[in-house]
Amino acid sequence: MPTGRRMSSLLRVFGPAWLVMIADVDVASIITGLQSGSSWGYRMVFIMLILTIPLFLIQDAAGRLGAAGGVGLGKAILDRNGRRVAAVASLPMGVSDFLEYVAEFAGVAIGLTLLHLPVIPGLVAVYALHAMVVVGRQYREAEVVLIPVSFILLGAIVASALVFGANAHDLIYTGLSPVQPYTNRGFAYLMAASIGAVIMPWMLYFQSGATSRKRLGAEHVGAIRWETLGGALISEIMMSIIVIDGTRIASISGFISIAGISEAISTLGTAAPLLMGIGFIAAGFLALVVVSLGSAWGVLEGLGLRSQRSFTAVYMAESVPAFLVVLLITDYIQLLLDLMVIYTVVVIPSLYFLGRAVSDRKLMGDTAYPKPQLAAFWISSILIVGGGLLGVAALIGTLI
Repeated sequence: MPTGRRMSSLLRVFGPAWLVMIADVDVASIITGLQSGSSWGYRMVFIMLILTIPLFLIQDAAGRLGAAGGVGLGKAILDRNGRRVAAVASLPMGVSDFLEYVAEFAGVAIGLTLLHLPVIPGLVAVYALHAMVVVGRQYREAEVVLIPVSFILLGAIVASALVFGANAHDLIYTGLSPVQPYTNRGFAYLMAASIGAVIMPWMLYFQSGATSRKRLGAEHVGAIRWETLGGALISEIMMSIIVIDGTRIASISGFISIAGISEAISTLGTAAPLLMGIGFIAAGFLALVVVSLGSAWGVLEGLGLRSQRSFTAVYMAESVPAFLVVLLITDYIQLLLDLMVIYTVVVIPSLYFLGRAVSDRKLMGDTAYPKPQLAAFWISSILIVGGGLLGVAALIGTLI
């Protein structure tokens, strides 16, 4: 294929995989990375980079379903299993949506605090803008807003690497080493939170749904795979930078908290608070929109609901209570870490139905997963869930 035609094809495909990968670096993920760096220095960098593999293998399945199958995951579950099973499968998605809204609004509040802007008016403005973008449930219109925001987030995190700095010796000999304290309960908890930050239900529904709505076909599967792989790698490099930032913040303030972050970055010049505040707000807004669209294509399709009234009802039922919760709580940090551990359990039904769908030759035709590729998908899913269960056990152990 000539270079110009290949580039045109890539630009036509570009969007869903990239957006879901950058939105994966959401507020809860950022807090998890900062806390990991604060508690364990560079040790979690190795975990972040290794997580590129299951992130790619699982999201590749979602992209393939949307392109070759022509449907989002919610519609695939409904068509293959019936309304009753689809309705049950949509429940974890609905629960995780509420938790995600809490996390992202909390992150926006953190960003506003770091920028010394009024929190409540800022949250109201973000909520209104978010509602304006998602109310029509149209992917192409949302993409026009989301792609620039995704590059703002990427730029803020990459720039933070220059402002916060890194210790090359520690990065090479500690951060990139596979020998880590896996049996330590505290490390296991944060490792599970990091795993939970990698794959969340809304990611599977968004990429499959957005890809199908962009009317991509089986001929685009290869390009989608490359975009997914590139996005996965960039996403985990961003998370590694955040771990390094957390190490630097902790060396100044001693621990990760909103006050601690603010205190630490204030010593690093005027650019640090600006980058961190913009990063939190961009991450929160990007994830809010992606989650809402994923919910519209996941929960509603699973329930067989198509009307605007149904979407508005589900959206309000999930987002308004989450908005109010953020106004009432103050300990955002621990809340977000616990949510990440919970996600690795909530995602189980979505992973199961996605694996069944992409191996269905009736739905996928010649692009259905062969046994080796399907095995890689299931192994990745088991590792994600297993890591989450390890974290749940560690969390329970700290409470006993």
